[in-house]
Amino acid sequence: MGRLREFLAQLRSEGLRIAALRAVAETGDGRACVAGARAIGSVGAWRTLRRALAAGSLAPEPAWLAAPPKPRAREDHLLQALARLRAGEGHEALRGELAALDARTVPTPGGPRAPAQAISIAPLADRFLLFGADAMMPRAAARQRLLDDPAAPSRWLRLAALHHPDDFEVLRSARAVAGRRGDHVVLEALGLHGDPRAFSVLKEALHARDVDPGRGFMQRRLAADGLGRLGLAVAVPVLRRALGDEKADFEGRPGAGLGIQYPVRANLLWALGELGSADAVDDLVACLGDTSGTAFGGLYLPAMDALVRLGALARAPLHRCEASGIEPAATHARGVLTTLAGERA
Repeated sequence: MGRLREFLAQLRSEGLRIAALRAVAETGDGRACVAGARAIGSVGAWRTLRRALAAGSLAPEPAWLAAPPKPRAREDHLLQALARLRAGEGHEALRGELAALDARTVPTPGGPRAPAQAISIAPLADRFLLFGADAMMPRAAARQRLLDDPAAPSRWLRLAALHHPDDFEVLRSARAVAGRRGDHVVLEALGLHGDPRAFSVLKEALHARDVDPGRGFMQRRLAADGLGRLGLAVAVPVLRRALGDEKADFEGRPGAGLGIQYPVRANLLWALGELGSADAVDDLVACLGDTSGTAFGGLYLPAMDALVRLGALARAPLHRCEASGIEPAATHARGVLTTLAGERA
């Protein structure tokens, strides 16, 4: 393990470190994988360990399950539930826990509101139901069945949820032949798969200007989700820049379609909440006063939800926002702080 730490220290980028950690996970050495995740210490590293446990490349032993920090990001809650399913816990009980997270509310001046109403990301409980059946069987058998069954509509997502390193190239190649609708499914699968090489693909999709407005809206939304799921720190400035670009270059333009109801900015805020970075807090707090950015209640709802997921990192800026007295942002900041206080109680 000492050699592993030395090796990881020599790698400059987080992406290379996580790629090396994924390779360690494929050996089945849980002790080394935990040590490697701890040595890197990033959100992406711990998520890599969770993926290995959820997919079955690491045996879901109690020591490995207990090693990561308490999950806050939505993706980490899902991965932990899948790992616990592999460890023998009950399917319905785990799905119930995720359904409760889906229904979580935050206090607002209009009463409790569910942030999920303002975004268009599949509920955790539904994703758990989709991936849970594969987690009940050996990974190799589940993977081979999906590779052999091109007719399965959800196979790219289910294959990605097995997190096998070899499948990055399978997924990337699939985009070329998947067709227009299938391309969106594969793009979503690349984020779910978690390979750091997907960062450049998702970044390119987020910034693409050569697609029609309706398709571009969907593509940017899925790229934002995928960058959040990867968990890499390098995605934070990309998502922050995209917030401004989206408002200036896309929203309100002819052909924006569903972007009027589900603006991409809502998904960008969701993704920032998945990355556990203090650098994202100011952008999220700045959206607490937005009550009209979506047809479902404004950008303040996904911003509140993201700030709850960031937890302690957000407390000081939230207190400053509350003390400013500028409404409605101050009240929404108080709502986040109330939620965080309830978590500690």
